[in-house]
Amino acid sequence: MKKLLAALLAVCCLLLSGCSLFFPGLEESSSSAPAEDPARYASEYSGGWNYQRLDDRLQTGYAEVYTALRDRFGTDEQVTISDSAQGTSQEYLGLRVELSEPLHTREEAEQLYTTVTGDNPQFFYIGNTYSYEGYRKGGVDYYDVFCLVFTMDAQERGQAAVQLEEAVASLMEGVPAGDPQQEFQAELLLYDRLAERCTYETRAAGEADPAASYPAAFTAYGALVEGRAVCEGYARAMQLLLHRAGIACTLVTGTDEEQVSHMWNLVTVEGKNYHLDPTWGDSGDRLSHAYFNLTTEEILRTHTIDAGNLGVDTCTAVDANYYVRLGLDLDTARRDEIAAVIAREIEKGSTAIDLRFSFSTFASARLFVNNHDLLTQKVNEQLAGTGLSMWDYKDYWVNESYGTIAIYQ
Repeated sequence: MKKLLAALLAVCCLLLSGCSLFFPGLEESSSSAPAEDPARYASEYSGGWNYQRLDDRLQTGYAEVYTALRDRFGTDEQVTISDSAQGTSQEYLGLRVELSEPLHTREEAEQLYTTVTGDNPQFFYIGNTYSYEGYRKGGVDYYDVFCLVFTMDAQERGQAAVQLEEAVASLMEGVPAGDPQQEFQAELLLYDRLAERCTYETRAAGEADPAASYPAAFTAYGALVEGRAVCEGYARAMQLLLHRAGIACTLVTGTDEEQVSHMWNLVTVEGKNYHLDPTWGDSGDRLSHAYFNLTTEEILRTHTIDAGNLGVDTCTAVDANYYVRLGLDLDTARRDEIAAVIAREIEKGSTAIDLRFSFSTFASARLFVNNHDLLTQKVNEQLAGTGLSMWDYKDYWVNESYGTIAIYQ
């Protein structure tokens, strides 16, 4: 048998999602259960979006890696990551897991890594480097050791887990978690609160290896605790919050219109799937819902979906789209009708009014909104007698790809 050391693998944009709500380090694992028994954590990982789509052998490997992450959360270990192509090896803080059912290909190792990290945003300290090793027998490769690299030591992980739990708890206040009848309301609250909490980490764009320079920006921890993240951090934070609310959510990888790698979410609301992009809805102090619960056809106007995403089927439902659900999806260019909808939202207490127009009416509606004096006049006519007839607005933001106009006081 020939010993095999697999090449060092770095993944800059991780994949897909799951459903665990557990924060490592905030509760003790059972010391009476043998370390090699992953079944005791099945309730935490078996609902994972990716886990459910793996074959039995990879599910076993997933369970063993998850169990090791849980059991050895408070332990610092040194792992050797070897690059057989370069003939080099290096020591890292991390985790070494012996697999009872070996992997056979590089693709299986990559899938194991992406599914575990994709289902579990609470493991925010897993870095973007992993390796696998094993032996060859009868012309077949058997990779029975899987190694992960961590970005924090045990003490740092413990402190960060507490901080993350506190941040999540604060954002969950008043959210109707676990109520199937209020999934839309819970999703909308968390989407808006994430935008308020986090800003885009622009410094990462200028780095040759942004994940090495700003590792937290790619995690839920960076988005929710530090308040700065890139698209991956936004998507993982959204996933973590929605999981806490009892809403199924996974990650989607792809590219934007300039072919730059991008990550967003796929959510299941009221039994139907939608695309949700929390990064592109947050433009500094301007919140937009243009990317809130889109169909596949709609998201493909500005995004490209990678072929390797698991379970990202075609989304066709529109029921829980932000504009459709809230009566803000307009097919009119009539000024009085537009002003009436704006006045209705003002009476509800809205300070940001986000509308979507059909493509046949968008241009006319945009001209109307651009005419500040005329718009305020028409809206205030609608507000006559309400005590709100001194309404005014500062500016507005348009999204031509989706026909949306958001007006800000």
